[in-house]
Amino acid sequence: MVDFDNTAQSKKVQEIRNKEEEVFVERVSQKFGLPYIDLSGANIETDALAVLPEADARAGLVAPFKIVGKDLYIAVKSPNLNQTKSVLAELEKKYNLGVHMVSTRSLEKAWDRYGDMSHALSTQGGLLDISPEKLKELAENVKRNSDIAAEFNKVLEGDSIKKTTEFMEVIFGGAIGTKSSDIHIEAQDEQVRIRFRQDGVLQDVAEMDHESYKKLLSRIKLLSNMKLTQTKNAQDGRFTIDYDGKEIEVRVSVIPSAYGESFVMRILNPDGIKVGIENLGIEPKLFEILMQEIEKPNGMILTTGPTGSGKTTSLYSFMNKVYSPEVKILTIEDPIEYHLEGISQTQVNRQKGYTFLSGLRAALRQDPDIVMVGEIRDGETASIAVNASLTGHLVLSTLHTNSAAGVIPRLIDLGVSPQILAAALSVSIAQRLVRKVCEHCKEEVQPTEKEEATIRDILLEADRNNKNLHDYGLAIDQEIKLFKGRGCEACNGTGYKGRIGLYEAIITDDKIEELLNQKPSEQDVRKVAEKQGLLNMREDGVVKILNGITSLDEVKKVIDLNIKNITQDDSDEDSENNISSKLGKKQTIINTQEINPEAVFNTKSVEISLLIDYLRSLEDRQRIDPEHDISHQIQKVQTTILELLKHSQAEETFNESKDFAKTHKKFKGLADDLEEMHQHQLHNPGIDMSDKIRQIREEIEHHDVKTV
Repeated sequence: MVDFDNTAQSKKVQEIRNKEEEVFVERVSQKFGLPYIDLSGANIETDALAVLPEADARAGLVAPFKIVGKDLYIAVKSPNLNQTKSVLAELEKKYNLGVHMVSTRSLEKAWDRYGDMSHALSTQGGLLDISPEKLKELAENVKRNSDIAAEFNKVLEGDSIKKTTEFMEVIFGGAIGTKSSDIHIEAQDEQVRIRFRQDGVLQDVAEMDHESYKKLLSRIKLLSNMKLTQTKNAQDGRFTIDYDGKEIEVRVSVIPSAYGESFVMRILNPDGIKVGIENLGIEPKLFEILMQEIEKPNGMILTTGPTGSGKTTSLYSFMNKVYSPEVKILTIEDPIEYHLEGISQTQVNRQKGYTFLSGLRAALRQDPDIVMVGEIRDGETASIAVNASLTGHLVLSTLHTNSAAGVIPRLIDLGVSPQILAAALSVSIAQRLVRKVCEHCKEEVQPTEKEEATIRDILLEADRNNKNLHDYGLAIDQEIKLFKGRGCEACNGTGYKGRIGLYEAIITDDKIEELLNQKPSEQDVRKVAEKQGLLNMREDGVVKILNGITSLDEVKKVIDLNIKNITQDDSDEDSENNISSKLGKKQTIINTQEINPEAVFNTKSVEISLLIDYLRSLEDRQRIDPEHDISHQIQKVQTTILELLKHSQAEETFNESKDFAKTHKKFKGLADDLEEMHQHQLHNPGIDMSDKIRQIREEIEHHDVKTV
């Protein structure tokens, strides 16, 4: 018979002893000047434990319990023991140690966690520790997707007890060898598909069974410090591959799917950004100008383009070009994708209040020569960046616009003074990435009549703007020849190998500076910039097409080559000018900064009718081209409504029923909705806003207003 009274009493005695031990250790830790911690209720990180083998941890009476980058937190029973000192000395060679004193009970709790770890794979501070020799061998010998598939099938058909580790060797060795940027592993009904993103395009590589996939997913989750049991929510993590003397960061994203979980791994190989500014694809005249600008002690260079257009690579190339021991370069990034030697890099942490804005403020107190800001998102960041460029700093950053001509209107929208901008902004750059035709299987193809006409129109347009085509080996009357890749082993049958940039840039010269005083639109800037003699992206694309570097199909994916469609932008501006002419004034009603309310308001509410027409045109434009950024136009509509509400004749203009308080509240709500849309478009360019614009338009149309 069990004596429950004695059992309960023994348990109570043990609890008292444990508490006394913790109190004693806490008191002793103060004498050593070390922090105390009780690990009985703490989370012991497996990535931290994996830094030190269990046998060494027990022999040294230590236990790693948390790791953040190179910062390792380690528990010790006593810092004076020789075996403990020896272990700490070895760890200090690789990590910044945070030593804590703990009780024997805490150590044993941490040591017990070794039993939960997979012994097939060890990690060192988030480092993937698979056979370096095998990884390098695969990366050097695997150059085609068919090679990866063959190696993968060998593992599938084998009976090795380390099959999961071998899968990882093939996956990462193959990704490095083929210069893939992403690995997609997607669970489907019967099989699991593995795809690599190569030169920006996903390619099928191999398939695996669900049982092997689950083991691989668990290994990746463990390595990325994710929760193994969480399968219904998205998770993010990262780890590092130690490859050939360098660290390759891997960012992991896992989301639930119909047949399991889908995970994507981004390979951040530092070799990927060592392209060299000379090899980015910048045309000679622009290259010469950029070399002059990045060597200046101050100024601002902004790059624009969608996600994945190579902006980060361009900025890193600029910094690498000008770096020397005499120059201090500081970056604020979100996140740090590549670690650059000799450059001080900091990462945004919004939870702790470290944003691009606060980071930039702090950076300027560090006496840098060059500051790189990952992205300018708001007016305060823009203002500080502009002021920094005026006070002896070269500022590099990115901005969300579709073209180089959109940089100036966007900065003005963010509240930057046009007069200050003229002195601060040196160059505005827009870029896209296209695949290069494979040199091993390139062949000439005859263009269709439509293709030839498209290219000829662009050459004629460049000639009309006095751009010297002969500098690029071209002429307006030359024979049009196109090239494509036939598909071979070297390019995995795609016909393309590698990528190159298409660029356009606008220099802030005297003409642009003069234009700034007029608060120009994007189209105004574009018209003036065309006379600078630099190629726009259409023309740069045609140069690379005719020189056999890329194909017409590739350029058409990222740039509208139809000049008639592109000049449709003019019609948007003209539509506002037509509104102005109807109102008998030069300024447009939508540009409320220059509005003269007394001249345009009347009881027939022409302005309301015009506002509805303007919203309808925006709606139609978004349906045709949802990628087009209309945040500037949305803000104009919002400001116009607010100006209308403030006008002395607002009550008569908006409502016949005399219930103006209700009407005012209604339209104030619409203005708030427009502000929310404006912010959403700023942070999510490319989002289709047509439905939201339609809702705003219908709210105005169906309200009781006097429309003509």
